[in-house]
Amino acid sequence: MPALGETAPEFELKGVDGKPFRLRDAAEPVVVVIFSCNHCPYVVAYEDRMIQIQKDYAGKARLVLIN
Repeated sequence: MPALGETAPEFELKGVDGKPFRLRDAAEPVVVVIFSCNHCPYVVAYEDRMIQIQKDYAGKARLVLIN
């Protein structure tokens, strides 16, 4: 497990668009990886907040959710 502030290990997963997503492809300097579950009530409750965070930090940070 990487320590806070340490570079995360590379990974590749299929995105919702069916295309592969690789961590190295994220253009923003900061990538926030969130492990979520789309039917979890806590995740559902925070969905609008996560969307707003992504809008607020567009071009500076990118949120990536892994279900």
